[in-house]
Amino acid sequence: MQQRFYRTSRIVIVVVLAVMAIAWAVVGENVESFFAPWQLPKVWVAAGLALVGTLLLVTLKLNQALRFSLMMLAFISFGVLSVLPLGNFSRGMGLHPSPMCVIEKPFLFLNAGRAVPTLFLSLFAFIGLLTIISNKSFCGWTCPIGALQELFYKIPLPKPLKKKIPFFISNSIRFVVFITFIVLVFTITFSLYQYVNPFHILHWQWSWELIIPIVIALIGGIFIYRPFCYFVCPLGLFTWFLEHLSILRVKVDKEACTDCKVCVKKSPCPAVPSILAMKKSRPDCHACGVCIEVCPEEALRFKV
Repeated sequence: MQQRFYRTSRIVIVVVLAVMAIAWAVVGENVESFFAPWQLPKVWVAAGLALVGTLLLVTLKLNQALRFSLMMLAFISFGVLSVLPLGNFSRGMGLHPSPMCVIEKPFLFLNAGRAVPTLFLSLFAFIGLLTIISNKSFCGWTCPIGALQELFYKIPLPKPLKKKIPFFISNSIRFVVFITFIVLVFTITFSLYQYVNPFHILHWQWSWELIIPIVIALIGGIFIYRPFCYFVCPLGLFTWFLEHLSILRVKVDKEACTDCKVCVKKSPCPAVPSILAMKKSRPDCHACGVCIEVCPEEALRFKV
């Protein structure tokens, strides 16, 4: 265990240094401004939640009651604290830009012939770093819309009403939405994501065009696990690609596995069959920990 810890630490250090080197290459002598957004409270809170989630998964201490509490904490942290009268802390917790805007806005800047602000590159690098270190830990442990969908999914329904959509279908739709967004931006300067962005509601400004996306995401989330993440979110698409480079992720011990399929039946996501088959490419895993918790043989672990 100690050797594994040191090995993981060395890999993490290499990844961090690589990000810093890339930042230097992209922004040159302004590298200090590149990392300035990492000083915001929202970045530290996100890193803290991701670290707590990762430690719970690695040490097998996670249970679904604890997961529920941490999802509530993630939503409150990024969806509520930013509008409370807490001065600079509240401003530093604000969703400006939101996770979805981190992907959307740079394309709009490029189409307008403007340079992409360093803020967007910096936050994307931070999210990418969390994803590479610990499997999709930003999306799975800090995203307020992802957390809210997951909380709604826990509303009890008869089992037949809880659906798992094949990943090929959901990911194809997500990819088509992204390509359509790109085409519309560079042809008619129209942002499709502007009208399907549930993060807008976390600015707590009420209008029908802002309410509709979150209502659809939450109603869908009662029946399908994180539907917005799997069907629409461009950041979810990008972190899915990065997830294949993750240092820590759910892995199966084939010698311990009895192929009972309890993990497949109990887990809400479509990733578990691919994990059991040890496929290199697999659906988004939001590190919810259900498959690890329910495995009677402890054959599934969150590890290097």
